[in-house]
Amino acid sequence: MDSFVPLQLIDTREVSKFSESHLPGAINIPQIDLPDLVHLISKETTVIIYCMYGVKSQAPYLYLTEKLKYKNIFVLEGGIFQWATDIDTSLPLS
Repeated sequence: MDSFVPLQLIDTREVSKFSESHLPGAINIPQIDLPDLVHLISKETTVIIYCMYGVKSQAPYLYLTEKLKYKNIFVLEGGIFQWATDIDTSLPLS
């Protein structure tokens, strides 16, 4: 029997990029808005943050884990680009 692990997806790209495409169920918290919207990020659930290629998610990751001491944050390696390439080729990217 598979066990379900609840998680939260955070897209750290700009609103316009999020509007064009995003992972199903993701919420948009652009990197620049993170300090003001950090209350939207769960401390109890596994959180996956992503950007286009996985590089720009490193700064939000460090902010959340080092400054705010979140323990449940992970970066989607390769970002939404890698996801669209390997997992869901129907996901539009620009």
